[in-house]
Amino acid sequence: MLAGLCLMTKVAGAQEIMMQGQVKDRSLQAVAAASVSLLRAPDSTLVKTVVTDSAGYYRFTNLAPGDYLVRVTVVGFEPAHSVRQQVSRPGHQVPLIVLETRPAAGAAVTVTARKPLIEKKADRTVVNVDALISSTGSNALDLLERSPGVAVDEDGTVSLNGKQGVLVLIDDKPTYLSGEQLANYLRSLPSSALDKIELMPNPPARYDAAGNAGVINIRLKKNRARGFNGNISTAHNQGRYYSTVNSSNLNYRNGPLSLFGNFSYAQQNGYTDLDINRFYRNSQGGLAYTFSQNSYIRRHSEAFSGRAGLDYELNKSTTIGVLVNVLTRPSDRHTFNLSRLLSAQGVEDSSIAADNTEKNKWRNQSINLNLKHDLAPGGRSLTADLDYIHYLSDINQAFYNTTSRANGSLYRDALSGQLPSEIDIYAAKADYTHPFSKSLVLETGIKASYIKTDNLALYAITEGGITRQDYEKTNHFLYDENINAAYVNFSKETGRISIRAGLRGENTISKGHQLGNIAKPDSSFRRSYTNLFPTAFFSWKIDSLSKHQLNLSYGRRIDRPVYQDLNPFISPLDKFTLYAGNPFLRPSFTNEVSAAYTFRNTVTATLFYSVTRDVTMESISLNGNNYLSQPANLGRNSITGFSVNAGLKPFKWWTANVYAEVQNRHYEGMLVTGYMDTAALYFGANLTNQLRLGKDWSAEWGGTYRGDIIFGQVSIAANWQLNAGIQKKLFDGKASVRMAVRDIFFSGIRNGIIHNLAQADARFRNQGDLRIYTVALAYNFGKTDQQGRSRSRGSAQNEQSRVREG
Repeated sequence: MLAGLCLMTKVAGAQEIMMQGQVKDRSLQAVAAASVSLLRAPDSTLVKTVVTDSAGYYRFTNLAPGDYLVRVTVVGFEPAHSVRQQVSRPGHQVPLIVLETRPAAGAAVTVTARKPLIEKKADRTVVNVDALISSTGSNALDLLERSPGVAVDEDGTVSLNGKQGVLVLIDDKPTYLSGEQLANYLRSLPSSALDKIELMPNPPARYDAAGNAGVINIRLKKNRARGFNGNISTAHNQGRYYSTVNSSNLNYRNGPLSLFGNFSYAQQNGYTDLDINRFYRNSQGGLAYTFSQNSYIRRHSEAFSGRAGLDYELNKSTTIGVLVNVLTRPSDRHTFNLSRLLSAQGVEDSSIAADNTEKNKWRNQSINLNLKHDLAPGGRSLTADLDYIHYLSDINQAFYNTTSRANGSLYRDALSGQLPSEIDIYAAKADYTHPFSKSLVLETGIKASYIKTDNLALYAITEGGITRQDYEKTNHFLYDENINAAYVNFSKETGRISIRAGLRGENTISKGHQLGNIAKPDSSFRRSYTNLFPTAFFSWKIDSLSKHQLNLSYGRRIDRPVYQDLNPFISPLDKFTLYAGNPFLRPSFTNEVSAAYTFRNTVTATLFYSVTRDVTMESISLNGNNYLSQPANLGRNSITGFSVNAGLKPFKWWTANVYAEVQNRHYEGMLVTGYMDTAALYFGANLTNQLRLGKDWSAEWGGTYRGDIIFGQVSIAANWQLNAGIQKKLFDGKASVRMAVRDIFFSGIRNGIIHNLAQADARFRNQGDLRIYTVALAYNFGKTDQQGRSRSRGSAQNEQSRVREG
């Protein structure tokens, strides 16, 4: 009995014992991002390694009683050791470790440790947002566009490594948005709230298989310091129009209770100046007539967002939590459109002036309940999540058109539309981790989600002073979907070799019902399919010093149709630009393999090949003067690519990150207008230079280049941007002033061509508020300490990425 009691006491002690400390330099400034290793005192055996936070704090948990040493290493400083630490009680405090600057060329040089801009890991690339000065006053979408391998088109569609269909997560939780609506959400998320951006072209099996291009996970700032702490920031942006972004991050921790929240208000004003020219051909291929269209679009929005959460430790092994998100984004768009029909000789036949408005009330509320339970000191753990998400959108459209004919006569008509939409998402998941040993770990989990959408469109047309309902566009579309999934994942480390293999299975049941009206009959569909998604990762540290490393990976993914894309009815963007859904859309599947070589954790070269079948892309056709856009399964898309990412340090005061990629992109399949077979080379590059100008001063300059690229029927011409910024830290680093300018030379204008149109060609030019000047202030307050429990991933990993706002 006594022996059993002693054994239980030892186990409990092992679970409770924690040691923590802080690292500073000789001037007593905190050293962030230092590598802290815990060694057993008798033989210096490595126990575990952590990294210091922004205030230089570190923490080791779940320790057994014993004697330990703490070793600290970081670039620019001499390595340092603590004295032997006899650890036998909870909350052991290691005395302050002070680092000495490593001298260069016989002279002492002051070095401030900073997180690198880019970190390359086995299954992801990590962008540290605070390391990017030019992020000042920007938003999440801007930061994505400046991340290596990421591109954002004029509609806000995000692509990764040249592929569309990215699953975007916030703190491992889905956004449940897509296309322009996802772009609007990311624009309302200020850069000051972001900590990291994780790019995963081939994510592990625990992530949903959705997203042919992979996963982008945006991690928000959070702090689990004891007491109260946080930061506030404000930024003023000035282009042609004014915008402002204001945010705060608040944290409180006392005993078993942790509270945290992010709150922001953004007012955004912008414009798009879009030219589209369509050249119609006769049967002999000569020019028949030209349709020229200019649209000047003014946008205004106000975004109010709040994110608040609570974690409570029931005991040393169990924590429960709740997370609530609220977003409201009223917006309006005013478009003045002038369309001209010209003969082959350039003589105007007629013109149409359109004055269009759109007002949108967009609201989103979600709640997440989560549980984390440590089953044993060895690392076995169970996590569970329940999610409910509700979207409500109400769009009111008005299109006023005045037609002027060559004989001087005028004709006026109007179209009005009301588009209410509701989406409800329920999701639940559980994950279990079981380490069989330090080198062999099993992960497994299950998930279920249910989505219900209700979309109504009521259109009325006014001609000759008479208003009637437009039944060609009026519709009511209902859609339900249920996805059930399970996965298993093994990881094994043997010497310098690491292997991870996983398998995920997903069953999808969906049904759609298009309610009819007096002009259109009812229609419905129902589908059910089950798919398997294997993943595999292999890593080999070729030499004992890990100077050379080889990584191989394989994965299979799925891209399901966006919910509203299944609605077959036509909706107008303007009098001559129409959009229609496609109820016959099928999911597309991608297989990707890659090989990467890394030298000294500084330079990584990656070769990859991916092929997507039944790829879903925009299919564009012309019906008279009408431009009809409709999603379709175009066929096959293959991409062969090579990329290089290098973190360089020409001088101690100058660091640079260079990313470059080249791809061969090939599309082939059947369009409405006939067979398409196109292939082209693409080159892209991203450069960021960071300069330390002296105590508390730093600067940054860099830019992006995107070569000619094709996306199905659309090719976009090369464009580039140059950005710069400067920062001054104040009050011992607690505050900062940043100034930045984006697209200094106003060179990011998009020009493109639309191919494979029946007896027609089309070109476009898209210009927006590109050159932006920013001034921003930020202030950190309160105590900074080590983070506690990491936030829950949530139970919904892909459903939000398929919701369109309105």
